[in-house]
Amino acid sequence: MALERDPVAAEWVVFRDLTGAGRSADVLALADRIIAESTDPPRIAQALIEKLVALVNLGQAAHVGPLLDEITVALRDAPVPRLIGEFHVMAADVAYNHGSFGVAVTHLVRAERALRKMTEINLAAADSWHDLSVTYSTFGFHLKAVEAMREGRRVCVAAGIPVAMCACMETLVRAAVAQDQRGCTDACVRELKAAVQFGREIAGELVVMERVFLRYAVTRLAALDQRFDFEVGLDAEVDAGLAQVNHLSEVCEAIAAGEPLRAVALLDGSPHAVEVFGVAEPLRLRSLALSQAGDHEGALAAERSVLRAVTAEEKQLRDRFTESVGASLDQDRLRRVAAQHADAAYSDPLTGLPNRRRVDTFVSTLTGRRLGAIIGALDLDGFKAVNDTHGHPSGDLVLQRVAGILAGTVRQGDLLARYGGDEFMLILPATTLEEARNIERRIIAAVDGEDWEALVPGTTVSASIGWAELTAGGDVAGTLHNADEALYRVKRARRS
Repeated sequence: MALERDPVAAEWVVFRDLTGAGRSADVLALADRIIAESTDPPRIAQALIEKLVALVNLGQAAHVGPLLDEITVALRDAPVPRLIGEFHVMAADVAYNHGSFGVAVTHLVRAERALRKMTEINLAAADSWHDLSVTYSTFGFHLKAVEAMREGRRVCVAAGIPVAMCACMETLVRAAVAQDQRGCTDACVRELKAAVQFGREIAGELVVMERVFLRYAVTRLAALDQRFDFEVGLDAEVDAGLAQVNHLSEVCEAIAAGEPLRAVALLDGSPHAVEVFGVAEPLRLRSLALSQAGDHEGALAAERSVLRAVTAEEKQLRDRFTESVGASLDQDRLRRVAAQHADAAYSDPLTGLPNRRRVDTFVSTLTGRRLGAIIGALDLDGFKAVNDTHGHPSGDLVLQRVAGILAGTVRQGDLLARYGGDEFMLILPATTLEEARNIERRIIAAVDGEDWEALVPGTTVSASIGWAELTAGGDVAGTLHNADEALYRVKRARRS
């Protein structure tokens, strides 16, 4: 009967139990059935999000762009803060795994903002904070991860549900092993002991996923010669990612049992949770095993590899963060440009630039004053591939980034507008065609010089521009048409 009263809540519980048990194939089957049968927007949106979760857990996230678009559309009909937050958490994970760190961080910010709008105090709300915590942790934002974990536990206490529902063992364990990878073994031991102590008190209430990470905490301590009189049972039927964590637990158990050669053989024989703990973790375990085996030279070499891996990861994080800041600065510049055209009726809501209506009034003013101008029609090359590969949310970020680039290249008094889709319009009053060509070269160089690989990996973005001259008192519609025709000639020439 509960299913009839609140199918979204009831189905969420089923999805959560299946995911927590590592049964992603069953999640896919249930999600597809609901999507096919239901006409209720929240049910459909939730099922689509859970389908995305399952595909990510099954390692099939490479081609989920169309699914991201489908969820975006579904959420317009079901603007539930929890669902919006969950979507952005998963979209962040997908973007991160595609190498689009700036996009991923944007999704995380949107996720947290959505979750802070939740009014419900229940298990679903706590679980949403749990998912955000784990994703922050994946990105290496351990303080933010702990903050989200505490929000989830606060919801648990307020709702009168067990804190185990937001245990976040993955967050705790990942933060601890990161300390050891950076040479702070004492801090790692302290944090792992605290995690195990907490986990032991609630072990009977933990889902499979949480137990897998609790088991790793216990075995990782044992590999550091810190043993707990506490054993966590092995859950064999789990997703690929959790199976790899279990595999590393076996490596730790071999080290703890004084069998370093078996530990090395295990490390050589199977994948080992690089996506969960980073490249440095299996290298650190190799160092421990080789040291125990008396191969101190090999252990030192492995330890140096750990340091290189950690340094590379931190550099990548800094570089990607810098790119994100650059995107924010682009948006700040856009806001200043848009402030000149503050009327919402004349502004494009996505980029903040003036829109087609503003172009019409601006050009009408020029012709009314019998002033000439050069009009440029700019179109993005490769934009369709961005939408097809990464989804429309990433396409929107590309448009915002391009708008920021263009805003930094036009002159005071020029009008830059988004004309529609991926087409922009430039109106350059009192300008010669030669001057317009100079501006074009700056624009092309700026767009080509942008690091699109960081934002939308595997897809390139460039710009084509066609120019036409609007004479004093000339035909506006004809000039706009001529600019479009010039643009198409440029694009045809590029293709040939």
